[in-house]
Amino acid sequence: MAAVLSLASQDAGAWAAPGALRSASGSVAGRVSNVTGQPQMGARVELMGPGATLVARAFTNSRGYYSFERVMPGRYAVRAAAASYLPVLKENLRVRSATIVNMTVRTIDDLMQWTPEPRRIRADGEDDWAWTLRSAETRPLLRWQDDGTPELVENGAAETTAAAQRRLRVAMGAGRGRFAQSGEQVNVAAEDEMSHGRTAVMGARTGTSAGTAAWMETMLGFRQEMGAGQLGSRSVNTVLAMRSDPMVTTGGQAGLQEIALRGWEKMQLLQSLNAEAGSDQVFLRMGDGSAIVEAMPFASVEFSRGAGTLEYRMATALPEDGGASKIEPEAWLPEANDANGQLAVEHGLHQELGWQTTAGPARMMLVVYGDSIANPTLEAGGQLAGNGGMGQWMLMDAGSGVLRGAGMGYSTTGVVAQVESSMPGGNHVRLSYASGDALVMPTMAVPMDIVTIMRGTTARRAQMYSLAMSGEMDRTGTHWRASYRWQPEATVTEVAPFAVDAAEPYLNLYLRQPVEGLHDGDGGRVAVLVDVQNLLAQGYQPFVTLDGSRLFFAQAQRAFFAGLQFNF
Repeated sequence: MAAVLSLASQDAGAWAAPGALRSASGSVAGRVSNVTGQPQMGARVELMGPGATLVARAFTNSRGYYSFERVMPGRYAVRAAAASYLPVLKENLRVRSATIVNMTVRTIDDLMQWTPEPRRIRADGEDDWAWTLRSAETRPLLRWQDDGTPELVENGAAETTAAAQRRLRVAMGAGRGRFAQSGEQVNVAAEDEMSHGRTAVMGARTGTSAGTAAWMETMLGFRQEMGAGQLGSRSVNTVLAMRSDPMVTTGGQAGLQEIALRGWEKMQLLQSLNAEAGSDQVFLRMGDGSAIVEAMPFASVEFSRGAGTLEYRMATALPEDGGASKIEPEAWLPEANDANGQLAVEHGLHQELGWQTTAGPARMMLVVYGDSIANPTLEAGGQLAGNGGMGQWMLMDAGSGVLRGAGMGYSTTGVVAQVESSMPGGNHVRLSYASGDALVMPTMAVPMDIVTIMRGTTARRAQMYSLAMSGEMDRTGTHWRASYRWQPEATVTEVAPFAVDAAEPYLNLYLRQPVEGLHDGDGGRVAVLVDVQNLLAQGYQPFVTLDGSRLFFAQAQRAFFAGLQFNF
């Protein structure tokens, strides 16, 4: 008597061979599609045990998904067959708990033109960890069956599963020039992929500023994949990030504390309609004094058809630093400053309508946006003769020497255009253009008080151009990332500050060089890191205050970090 299995959706079905599935906690699920990514409805999927014995059979639903539940742990093979395509067989699959096995069916013509799929090119601001397993063993081979028909065979040993996978990265070094992040540092990042679609991440950064005072940043993140239903996948995400720096002062108070809790949900509403919605809950406090609490919602909806995607996005919190990875605390913390002598946070209302499409290895994007920005952050470094009133009107970080204040709020509209493409050798290039308003500092021939300087900012129309490139050298294993973003040097804020994946201002360089011989069979290795921002110290606008202090405002302060990284 056949046992009935629970499935990924209502219109998929499966049956099991008698006695083959007993009380067990494992499962096998996945998606069947062709080489263009088109899901294959009604494809027959078979789960086979040792000796090619049939364990269970299922048929994919309208989204190409299938599922086998209550599978005993062990080694299996999965075979998929769809009309007009060659059958495909994945062997040597190890099932522990929840195992994901996606299948790609091909025609004879596909097979004749097939070449190994290139490695995914990481975006410029993405973390240098590659959170996926890749192996040449997954390349399919053509094998003839006993009945004379062809079959594609793949080794499934490197299949990504939902079984527990843990990764750890530790970096030690020193840096300067970044607000609340200068001095000797220890950075720790970890990811734990648990069963049943759960993933947890952790990042921590701690160090000493000015030789004594310790600062700390931490983040904890959790993702729960809800599985593939009739309409598609859904996930719930939560991130908690915190910062504490006793060296930041303003208005006679010392010690900046920031807490940000972000929760959001991604969902598939229709076959080609995806949505995301969530909110940042932000708390900031200086010492035992002033504190602010903000709620910053965001949402997006995208409709895909063929190679094109139309998207609407609304946001109130500025996106994370383009140079930060999403497993680092600074990527999730708000940008604090001082507005008229009060602790403040940079925020606004951003709305955009964008269109993107792909053509071969290239992706093109065009966005029309409107922004209303409050408390835009102005950063400065300098030589202080006294306080010049800055202790009352700006956040001062003694560790890095960076000061932050808020300029006048403004509204603007503009466009963002972007073209990016993968290149031979695993390299990646991205060209960007943006127009919109940015703040300009006033020109002053005589010393002025800091309040007059800060309140004298005005919005002016400007344009931005950027080139970003990244890649990895085959012989040395050197991973590199370089970018240059230009806009008029008179501007002290960025054009299109809400743009996603925008390059950091001016010339930036990141290098990670593995140390030869310091690695093991489990993938742990040692690498030298160098990360420099605004390498040429461009865009500085000099000002002299009434007490003789010299301040240099710029879109980005020159900053660097160098150290050793250990991957486990």
